[in-house]
Amino acid sequence: MICVPVFLNSTASPIFMYYLLPPMIGIAAVINLVLDALIFSLALLFFNVKVTLSHFFRTLIGLWFVNMIANSAASLFLALIGTISAKYRLYLIDYYTIYSSPFSTISFLLAVLLAGLIIYWLGSFYLKGHFSQKQAARVALVFAFLAAPYPFLIPATFLY
Repeated sequence: MICVPVFLNSTASPIFMYYLLPPMIGIAAVINLVLDALIFSLALLFFNVKVTLSHFFRTLIGLWFVNMIANSAASLFLALIGTISAKYRLYLIDYYTIYSSPFSTISFLLAVLLAGLIIYWLGSFYLKGHFSQKQAARVALVFAFLAAPYPFLIPATFLY
């Protein structure tokens, strides 16, 4: 997933918030679709799996949907931690300089890991209907590893 910073009132929005902002989710979805097509194509090529073009697109749309669910879940996870810490005035997570505290860094790493695990679990479940169990597990693992939302680890202060 690749994102571009959003500037609202001269403030850059953290990358993970793009899945929570209605205008930006469309841009993120299109970029994710292109990247997912590339990753899925590479996985099929690497494991020498032959599919028809219509089967490729049907499977790609399902994997894209899985990726969007996983990225949104990771965004909600980070937003939930920030909301809870702000409610109790703990300020454990900093959305703009994510490496400012160990808890903040671990939270963002856990969000990326959570998204990767969701992509693998839902992806392998979805792919079992289209490929053999061994092929589904392999393609889902490659897809989860390459499609995890690594840009969440880029602090907003780095972009402006």
